[in-house]
Amino acid sequence: MLAIFDTLRVEDDEFRDLFREQLRQATNWDLAGASKEDGYLKQRHTEVVRLQGQLLNLRLLEEIDADTYAAKAQELRDEEAELRFKIERCSRGRNEIIDIAIKAFEISQSLREKWFEADYAAKRRILEIIGLNWTLDDVSLCVSMRKPFDLLAKGLVSKDSRGDKI
Repeated sequence: MLAIFDTLRVEDDEFRDLFREQLRQATNWDLAGASKEDGYLKQRHTEVVRLQGQLLNLRLLEEIDADTYAAKAQELRDEEAELRFKIERCSRGRNEIIDIAIKAFEISQSLREKWFEADYAAKRRILEIIGLNWTLDDVSLCVSMRKPFDLLAKGLVSKDSRGDKI
């Protein structure tokens, strides 16, 4: 187990800090796109609410019949509900993505210490967190790592590398 944990650990403190910063920047870049989508969804939600008001006014002025009103009102309510769901998902996602990414990296860097301190339930949870599938190959334990741990196990690009050459 310790050998598996060691494949995830980045030994160079300077590089580990650089990786954390790059991870933060990449996540913030991705969140910029989510913010644009969130803005669009909020604009569309405002428009749908405005349309609902207009539709009600048309019905009150008897410019449209009850069946037309009911059908269009249902359509607008459905769209509004879907937009509220998407807005909530965007908001929640933005706040959680950075935390999850940093926590995953942090846990990967301290697995050896956590393993020695853990009781059986905690050890089982650690194995569930990092491993997708565990198999026994003859006398060796083999693991299929969950994302993002699989990328760490393969090894990060070294700080002296250009990144485009192997």
